[in-house]
Amino acid sequence: MATQKEALLNLQKSIWQSLEDLCSGLNVDDWNTSTDCPTWTVKDCIAHLIGIEHRLLGRDVPNVDLRDTSHLRNDQGFKNEVDVVSRRSNTVEELIQEFRNVNSERLIILESQSDFGSAAESPIGQGSVADQVSVRLFDCFIHEQDIRRAIGKQGNLSGPVAEHSFQRIANVMPYVFGKKVNAPEGSSVRFKIHGAHSFDIGVKVVEKRAVLVPELPQATIELEMGSEAFLCLACGRWDPDTAIADGRVVIKGDESFGALIVQGMNYMV
Repeated sequence: MATQKEALLNLQKSIWQSLEDLCSGLNVDDWNTSTDCPTWTVKDCIAHLIGIEHRLLGRDVPNVDLRDTSHLRNDQGFKNEVDVVSRRSNTVEELIQEFRNVNSERLIILESQSDFGSAAESPIGQGSVADQVSVRLFDCFIHEQDIRRAIGKQGNLSGPVAEHSFQRIANVMPYVFGKKVNAPEGSSVRFKIHGAHSFDIGVKVVEKRAVLVPELPQATIELEMGSEAFLCLACGRWDPDTAIADGRVVIKGDESFGALIVQGMNYMV
C-alpha cells in the first residue's frame, strides 16, 4: 500500500502531466480564450500555476504595476494577479517550458521531504507538507477544468485526482450548510452528484453542528447536479441562481431553502 507521500506525489505528477498533455494540443485561439476566472485567459491559468510553484520555492516575485484590480478580493488574489500579469508577454513556448521546469524543481524538493507531516506554508495558510501538496494538486485540477470548459474539451473529471478534489469540496459542505446557511437543528441536505464522477454527500445538523453523515435515508433537502456543476458552484465559477434556473441544479424539497444552500456553496477566497 502506498504511503501518504507516495499517494499525493503520484496524484500531483498525474495532474501536471494531464495539464502538459492538454496544453500541447492547444492552438493560438485556445490560449487566448477567456475562462470563468475574471480577466484570465487559458494562458493566464497556466501562468498562475507557474507563479504559485515559484513562490513555494522561495523565488523573488516580479514588481508589476496592476492596472485593473476591480476583480481582486484579497491579498492572495493580488499575488495571483502579479504572477499572471508578469507573464503575459511570454510566448506560449516559454510558458510551457517554464511550467515543466518549475514543476520538476518542485518535485525534487517534495521527493526529498522525509516527513509529509512536517510544517509547511501553502496559499491557504500554515499546514503540513501533505496539506500543501493536496492544495496544489486541487488547484491544478480546478484550473485544468477551467481550461477545458473554455475550449470545449471536457475530460479528467473522473479518476484518482478528480476523486481527491471532489472529496476536498465535500469536506467543506458542512461549513456551507452549518455556518453559511445557518441550517436549523436536525435539518439535512443530500448532494446527489452524477456524471463522470458520481457520488452522494450527506450533511446533517447534530447538536448545533453540521457534520458529514454516511447514511441519510430522508434528507430535508436534496440537491441534484452534475459533477461539473458541483465543482463550478463550489469554486465560484458559475452563478448559482442561473444554474438553478436553467436546470443544472435540481432542488427537491423547500426550493427557497435549497436555493440558499446552492448560493452558499462557493467557498473559494
